[in-house]
Amino acid sequence: MTLDRTQIAKFVYVGQGGPLSTIPLQNISKKGLLPSVIIIADKSQRPTGLNLLPVQPPRVAGSLANLAHELGVPVIDWQKGYEADIAEKLIDIDVDVAIMSCFPWRIPDLLLGIPKQGWWNLHPSLLPAYRGPTPLFWQARAGEMQTGISLHQVTSTLDSGAILGQQVVPMSYLDGREWESALAEQGANLIERALQALVENSLQPCVQREGEASYQGFPQARDMRIATSGTASAAHRFIGLMKAVYPLWFEINGQRLSVVESIRADDSAVLPSSHQFRSDNLQIQFKKGVLTVKVAS
Repeated sequence: MTLDRTQIAKFVYVGQGGPLSTIPLQNISKKGLLPSVIIIADKSQRPTGLNLLPVQPPRVAGSLANLAHELGVPVIDWQKGYEADIAEKLIDIDVDVAIMSCFPWRIPDLLLGIPKQGWWNLHPSLLPAYRGPTPLFWQARAGEMQTGISLHQVTSTLDSGAILGQQVVPMSYLDGREWESALAEQGANLIERALQALVENSLQPCVQREGEASYQGFPQARDMRIATSGTASAAHRFIGLMKAVYPLWFEINGQRLSVVESIRADDSAVLPSSHQFRSDNLQIQFKKGVLTVKVAS
C-alpha cells in the first residue's frame, strides 16, 4: 500500500548507519512514507553548522547519508553541543513525531517534548528484555532461540517507554548482517503500522512490565570470552553472529586465543580431552558437543 502524503504524519528520521538504520527508512519510503528531514549522528565535531542542505558528495554507498541523497531528503548533521540548534530546527519543521533507529546518543529532555507525538525508537529486542546499547550481542551470547524488534516511545529512561509494536524474529541466522537485516525489515513494518494508526487515532501504547525488564551495558573484554558450559552449536551461532564486530576468544591453558571463525559444531561429539589442535584448527569440548574453530596464530 502506498499512502498519499496528506494521509501521513509529518516526521523526521534519526539514525547513524548500518542495516538497522537504512533498511527501515528504505522500506517505508517505498510506501510513500518520506521524512521531512533525516538527522544523522556526526561524531567528527567538524564545525559544519546545521543548515538543511542536500547531502553533497563524497558519499559512502549503503550509508544513511547516501540514502538521504537518493531520496532527495535534506540532512542535519547532529553534533553534540548543538542541541539547542536541533531544537530550533525541529520547531521550524513542526513535526508530529521523530523516529529513530540505531542512534548512539540519548535524546536530551530539551528535545523530547518538541514533536507533538514525541520520539519513537526501534530497539532490536523484545522489550522489556535486553534493554541497553548492545542488545544483539547479549542475545547472541545468551543463546536465545527467539528474538525480535520493538518500536517504543522514548523517555528520559533508556528503552523503558511504552511499546507501540513488536515482532518476533526466530534466531535462525549464522551471519550478523543477515540477522540485522531481518530485524530491520520487521522494524519497517512496525513503523508503517504505527504511523498509519497515528493518523487513524488508533495507536495503543502498551506500558512495559518493569518486573520483566533486564539491562545490559557495553560488553567488556571478559564478556567476549567464550565459555564451554553450554552447547557447541550455541557457541557456533554466537561466533557467526558477532565475530565481525567483537574480538571473541577462548582461554586454553591460561593463554588467550582469538577466534577467526567457527568451522563446525557437533553437539553429539566427545573429545578424549578438553581440547586438541588439528592443523590450524582448534577443537574444544563443550558441556554438550565439540566445536571446531580457527584461531589466530
